[in-house]
Amino acid sequence: MDDAQGRLDGAEGQAAVTVLARLVLAFAVTASFAGGAAARDEHHRRLAAELLVMAGDARRLAADEATPTQRDGLRARLAGALSSLPLLLRRAGGDPAVVPTLRAVAARGDWRALRAALDELQRAHPHDLDAIASATATPDRLRLGRAIHAEACAGCHDAPAVETRLPAHELRAQIGSMPRAEFAARLYLGVRGDRSTAYRNPFSDLELGALVALYATGGR
Repeated sequence: MDDAQGRLDGAEGQAAVTVLARLVLAFAVTASFAGGAAARDEHHRRLAAELLVMAGDARRLAADEATPTQRDGLRARLAGALSSLPLLLRRAGGDPAVVPTLRAVAARGDWRALRAALDELQRAHPHDLDAIASATATPDRLRLGRAIHAEACAGCHDAPAVETRLPAHELRAQIGSMPRAEFAARLYLGVRGDRSTAYRNPFSDLELGALVALYATGGR
């Protein structure tokens, strides 16, 4: 009887271990899938934001809005973006075969054609930055935006050195010079200056929305 009970207890214990192992495996698979989905979403978002910024830079070049020094910086930034675009497209499930044509258009300096091609590519990879771009200026959001601006942005952007290749623009003025989605994309991607100033955006959508709301009110 004791032997039978022992075998029964052992079988129940083994069954419990098996169930637990299956639960652990299911959790691991779910977590892996969620992590993979999040990574894919991030790749799509980064690509869409990059396309918005590239199109904006091409627009500025086509409109001759920048100084000669700044135009040189914009051309260099577009060349760098076009170099990394195939990888961004592959990660987001896009077709990198379009990039050589974009590079050829940029090489001949046809900025209107480049912007049109980037606009077309954006339609295939639309952005989802509306929550950032359309953030309203609530008191709490403005307080958060002021705190972030004072800590991370004011040092470079409140009195920018404009005679550089890629200057840190005055953000309260910049937000009115471009579509709001493009401005949100620039915040989302982070500082895109030279090696000494470039860094990736460390802020959440909520924090970026607070900055947009602040700059849209003139920084008050």
